[in-house]
Amino acid sequence: MSIVIIGGGQAAGAAIRKLRELGHAGQVVLVSDESHLPYERPPLSKEYLWRIEQDLRCIAPGRQSNERMLLDSSATSIDPNAKTVTCANGTVLPYEALLLATGGRPRRLSIPGSDLANVHCLRTALDAGALRRSLDHCAAKGQALLVVGGSWIGLEVAAGAREAGIEVVLLERGDRLCSRTLPTADAEWMQSLHTSRGVAIRLRTTLERLEGSCLAEHAHLSDGSRLKVGAVIAGIGIAPNVELAHQCGVHVRNGVVIDRHGRTSISGIYAAGDVAEQTCAWHGESVRIETWDNANRQGEAAAAHIAGVAGEGPASVPWFWSDQYRINLQVVGSPLKGNTVISSQSDGPQRLSIHLRGGAVVGAVGINRARDMRRLRKLLGEQALLDEAALQQHGFSSH
Repeated sequence: MSIVIIGGGQAAGAAIRKLRELGHAGQVVLVSDESHLPYERPPLSKEYLWRIEQDLRCIAPGRQSNERMLLDSSATSIDPNAKTVTCANGTVLPYEALLLATGGRPRRLSIPGSDLANVHCLRTALDAGALRRSLDHCAAKGQALLVVGGSWIGLEVAAGAREAGIEVVLLERGDRLCSRTLPTADAEWMQSLHTSRGVAIRLRTTLERLEGSCLAEHAHLSDGSRLKVGAVIAGIGIAPNVELAHQCGVHVRNGVVIDRHGRTSISGIYAAGDVAEQTCAWHGESVRIETWDNANRQGEAAAAHIAGVAGEGPASVPWFWSDQYRINLQVVGSPLKGNTVISSQSDGPQRLSIHLRGGAVVGAVGINRARDMRRLRKLLGEQALLDEAALQQHGFSSH
């Protein structure tokens, strides 16, 4: 079976890796607009950004004899009747199975001055390189980094910048950090962590305009203040790249709608990763989950189904992590769906909150509790109903 994969991110790399594991012998063609083979994205805001790691972590290293990697290429159209993909250079690729792993693009600031050279987003290795140069400039000149958006990308970059001795001001238009993923108490803890490390956090504040010639030099905020800045990074979410899906008639809502195997509404076309929307029992609805773990699982599930391997798809509980100031935070399930909480906290920077709804666990947040979070993930994957009594049997109790 001939397979075309459009996109060069985590889901694409996971699909290629899975196809190799399964011994798929048919042709596999990857079409990616990046110049690198698919690589891990989490280090871009951490180890790779700060030169702790010099090289990108390739997800599926090397090339097999049945693989064709079209890098620095882009797909422009899909014909689901002829089962072909047309590329920008005119190349037409036939397929028997097509995987849309097109991911998303960062939402950019739409204010005066947002096109200045030191205003950044962070999604690719090229983005990380450009941001790194601006951070070097901030460190050398003693200038501040302005972070717009109080979510994970912005917080991870802010943490690294503070550890490098760079002044950081962070703007969040909402009432708290990470409002889409963290319950209030954990968001407040995260805010206190950053504040204690010297990050100036301004909630309910937006960036109105930037001033400068080639570089942004001053930022005007909604509270009327004016800041001198050396660089700006926007971490305000992504927009899924659904244009090809729309063009070929695949069902799209917030993302490309898929089933548990990654199948779309058109036979032979699959989707995975940040572009895909899938029913999630933990969230109680069909959602796009923009995490490393989800991209891996969906990419592998689609590859397995394409290769004819029966499976139920990514049934595991949603999970992600973030490392900041050498502190590890993990979120499992959907804690925001809970209406009661069991909290366990020990001395020092350790926290664990388990969230329940209707007496059953729906999610948890752990800070420096990696062992407990591994146990919870395993339990939640094994038991349909994990209640407070079961938690106590497994050693989880509030204290």
